[in-house]
Amino acid sequence: MERLKKHKTIPFLNTSDTAEAAYARIGRSTVFDLILNATTETNDFIEDEMPTEDVKYYSPELSQELQCNKGDEAFDYLYEMFFNLPTGEEVKKNMLLVFAGNEGTDEVPKYRAWNTQSTLILDHFDSVAEKIYFKFKIFSIERGTCTVTDKVPTFTKTA
Repeated sequence: MERLKKHKTIPFLNTSDTAEAAYARIGRSTVFDLILNATTETNDFIEDEMPTEDVKYYSPELSQELQCNKGDEAFDYLYEMFFNLPTGEEVKKNMLLVFAGNEGTDEVPKYRAWNTQSTLILDHFDSVAEKIYFKFKIFSIERGTCTVTDKVPTFTKTA
């Protein structure tokens, strides 16, 4: 039995504006709240005593905060977004979510991962708490595995 540690579940924000991804780890946060937001449908089938709840789809979102550390690549990127208040396609972002639980070996760790397309919604900036608050509303998930070497993730899509 292995307890999965919080520092091994890692969200990465793609800060590149080109086809070549450049991931910045979202690490200086005390919040990690991945909500699945299941959309359900209730069916009251005649063969069942009580209604049945079916899940139609999920609409995951990841709420985050980030400490205001100038020089932190993720914060600098988000702070620039906050200042410019982008909308529309400018807030559609690639977020890579690496989950704890090594699937590889001790020598070559490999983790399950979601390579997502998300709408990055800026919530608020709190200069007293020295944090910027935001969330990713995920609308597309590519499942696979990821290795992380020198803080750089490499995603491989599941065949």
